[in-house]
Amino acid sequence: MTTVNTGVTDAITLLHGAYEAADQFEALPACCTPQTVAEAYAIQDGLARKLWLDEGLRTSSWKVGAPRPGVTPYSAPIPPQRVHDSGARVDTSAFHMIGIEGELAFRLGRSLEPRAVLYSEAEIKDAIGELCVTIELVDTRLQDWQQAGDLWRLADNQINGALVVGSGVTDWQNMDLAKQPVILRFNGDEQANKIGGHPLGDPTLILTEAVNHLVARNGGLQKGDLITAGTWTGMIFVEPGTEVEVVFPGIGEARVSLG
Repeated sequence: MTTVNTGVTDAITLLHGAYEAADQFEALPACCTPQTVAEAYAIQDGLARKLWLDEGLRTSSWKVGAPRPGVTPYSAPIPPQRVHDSGARVDTSAFHMIGIEGELAFRLGRSLEPRAVLYSEAEIKDAIGELCVTIELVDTRLQDWQQAGDLWRLADNQINGALVVGSGVTDWQNMDLAKQPVILRFNGDEQANKIGGHPLGDPTLILTEAVNHLVARNGGLQKGDLITAGTWTGMIFVEPGTEVEVVFPGIGEARVSLG
C-alpha cells in the first residue's frame, strides 16, 4: 500500500492555487513545509503535473545552480508557457516582483536517455550543442520569500518567473568561461559590466552532476532542452516598462520588453 505524503500534497495545492490566481501566500504552514530536498522536488513535480504536464506539455527548460563550489546543485523545472524568445514583450502585470538575472544556458544537441551508468563529463559536454544567452525573470508565490527558507524557495521552482532565450554559439568548449565578460542594460543604461561574474567561476563545474540528476528524474533529456546554470550579474530588481538587454561578448545577447 502506497503512503501518501499529505504535507507534499498540501504544498502542491497551496502553490498551484497561487499560480492560478497570480497570488502569493503569506503563511507557510508547518504541516506542509518541505523537510528535505527530495520533498521539495516532489512538490515541484506535482506542481508541474497540474500546470503543464497534464495538458500535454513537457518540461524542456531547467533552472540549475549552486551558490559555491562543492555544493550539490539544485534544479527546478521552468514552465514551458513562461519560456520566450529574445525580443519578446512579456506581460509582468501579475508579477509580485521582477528580478533580472543575466545567465548562460546549455542547449542539448542530442538526447540523453536514462541508463544504469552515469554519463561522464566528456559525454555530457559532447552532447551540448549550443551555449546561449538567457535572461531570467524572477518572481515568487511566497510573500515572505527571503525568510521562507531554502526548501520553500526550491519547492517554488526556485522562484522562477520566466525565461527569455537569446542567441549563442556552438563552438564553446574551448572558451575560458571563468573570464567571460557580461553586460546588463536597462533602457540602454548599464547596470552591470563585469568579467567572470559567475559564483562558481566556470558553470560547467556543476553540469555533470546536474545533468545526471535531470536524466534520472525526468526520464531522460531531449535534443533542444535547455539547462540554465546560474546568474552572472546577480539579481537586480526592475519595474514594468523596462527594456532589458544582456550581452555576453563573443557568445550572444538577449533582450526583453517588460510589459
